[in-house]
Amino acid sequence: MDVTVEPLTHPDALSAEDQRAYAAVLNAAWSAWNPDHVPWTVAAALARARVHAPPSVVRYLVARDPDGSLVGVGQLHWRDDAPGGCVARIFVAPSHRGRGIARAVGARLVEVGRRAGRTGVTAEVADRDAGLARVLERHGFRRDLPIELNAVSMTEIDGDLLRRWAARGEATPGYSLVAYDAPAPEGLIEALVAVRHVMNTAPLREGEPEEHYTVGELRAFEAAVAAAEQDWWAVAARHDATGELVGLSELYLPRLEPHLALQGDTGVHPDHRGRGLGAWMKAVNHLRLATERPEVRVVHTWNAATNAPMLRINRDLGYRTVLTLRSWYRPLG
Repeated sequence: MDVTVEPLTHPDALSAEDQRAYAAVLNAAWSAWNPDHVPWTVAAALARARVHAPPSVVRYLVARDPDGSLVGVGQLHWRDDAPGGCVARIFVAPSHRGRGIARAVGARLVEVGRRAGRTGVTAEVADRDAGLARVLERHGFRRDLPIELNAVSMTEIDGDLLRRWAARGEATPGYSLVAYDAPAPEGLIEALVAVRHVMNTAPLREGEPEEHYTVGELRAFEAAVAAAEQDWWAVAARHDATGELVGLSELYLPRLEPHLALQGDTGVHPDHRGRGLGAWMKAVNHLRLATERPEVRVVHTWNAATNAPMLRINRDLGYRTVLTLRSWYRPLG
């Protein structure tokens, strides 16, 4: 292999030429994985890399040709406030595949994770990339949780269905909704931090720790989303008898990708499921999206392939799977 692998603090630190190469490498991979991928501009690719805040940690590696050209990118992510594993993604320019670059970047990422004290590493690989899957198996990785990228065209969403879900929710006794645009109001911040822990009941990858949020983390993440030039709409379900928030649903709108909306976390506390609260919250945000952001053509959301209740809601809305990323896990000694 005639390339070098070196650390990178953040893609924003790259030269303008390298930033163009960085965006091209990522676009080539995502276009191969997802035929519906709309290539990111350089600015949009860089903005997406800003959606991280402590205790979330991201480490980057880049691979360079002998002439200095950027031909590969590695990312490693973990939460620094909890023991557990880390998640890796590797991207290689099409012109340089088959030369061992992914293997070299992957080995370096494993060492980064080991030095950071992580107990395992998860590699995310498109299910259709059988070659890389075989490489991972040879290096001691085992198949783990599949994650689906699901998408729906706004023209395919049944508005009458959304209105029925919203009306059913409004008629559900004992519950109401709280909606806001980030940043979260001070009077709600503690309750919003508490309800985020409901996401620990969703399927987790092997070695993935439960997340324990703080007000400081939520504020830092709000700042990161703003730095990434995204708007953030949130809806929470409130149990009126106790005043507790028992569910949430979030929608992100990247201003540098005006055709797209990103459905984030949606979850309901187990004690309050079976009442249509998840569908109610999603209906409110999707109805607002159709009214206030007519330029949005597509909504994306990531779901664990084993999360049957949320997949059922998404399928009813018209979401279809455009990409499956398979998690491959390996313990780190």
